[in-house]
Amino acid sequence: MSISLKEAEWLRDYIFSVHRMHKLQSLVLSGLENTEILFWLLHRLPNLESITLKNCLFEGIWASTSLAAHEKIGVVVQLKELIINNLRYLQNIGFEHDLLLQRVERLVVSECVKLKSLLPFAVSFSYLTYLEVTNCSGLRNLMTSSTAMTLVQLTIMKVSLCQGIEKIVAEEEKTQVIEFRQLKAIELVSLPSLTCFCSSQMCDLKFPSLENLVVSDCLLMETFSEVQSAPNLRKIHVAAGEKDRWYWEGDLNTTLRKLSTDKVCIYKKSLSSLHRNYFSFECKFSVDVLLLDNYVI
Repeated sequence: MSISLKEAEWLRDYIFSVHRMHKLQSLVLSGLENTEILFWLLHRLPNLESITLKNCLFEGIWASTSLAAHEKIGVVVQLKELIINNLRYLQNIGFEHDLLLQRVERLVVSECVKLKSLLPFAVSFSYLTYLEVTNCSGLRNLMTSSTAMTLVQLTIMKVSLCQGIEKIVAEEEKTQVIEFRQLKAIELVSLPSLTCFCSSQMCDLKFPSLENLVVSDCLLMETFSEVQSAPNLRKIHVAAGEKDRWYWEGDLNTTLRKLSTDKVCIYKKSLSSLHRNYFSFECKFSVDVLLLDNYVI
């Protein structure tokens, strides 16, 4: 079910004043100016499993204290999927403010260019199984190492077209063992600033279930992590969806360094070819102009 701002206001005023819609499982809201209607609807949709927010104008997703107290926010325990698309003013999703948001199993965020924080410090995401982030240029990382430790159910992670991301996990000062015990697939695509998954020697990353890793168009990434283990990983794919294009040099970091070296060579060859073609075009253009001038004379 898809609802615009005016439709949501009409439903609030004329339809939902007494009754709840017990059967509705999926809802799309677009053009909202604040979160009041969002949480007003959530209170009346006890079986809602998926909500999509599109083209909304608020900076954060959470209910005010007064609204939460009035509506008794928290009755929606079935919410499993949160999709956020093109919220151009969004800076903070607000997981730390609302337990309801912390229960989502699938989180998809795209086209949120002002988003500065995705998975905040000191919040548990033990329900999350699927994470996808696309075209969020304001992010520098996805999470801290403490937050990463709570992702015990995460199975798939996809990150693409985020110009500012420098690392996936931002390290903290204390030594930590981070085990992504269920993580089977990681896709890192078109991340021009990405240098590594985690750079700290104090973080021991373990990926006991990781079988599919895609690293494509991440020109600065030469290492995955200083300390890591992925016993089931035997190849790194260089293009999403293309199973035949892969590298493997015995271990994860060595393979990434080889991939980085080859990418630099390919890039230099491309520049050289471009330069030759441009020079050839310039020469041909000069000759053609000279012949034309001679003809006119």
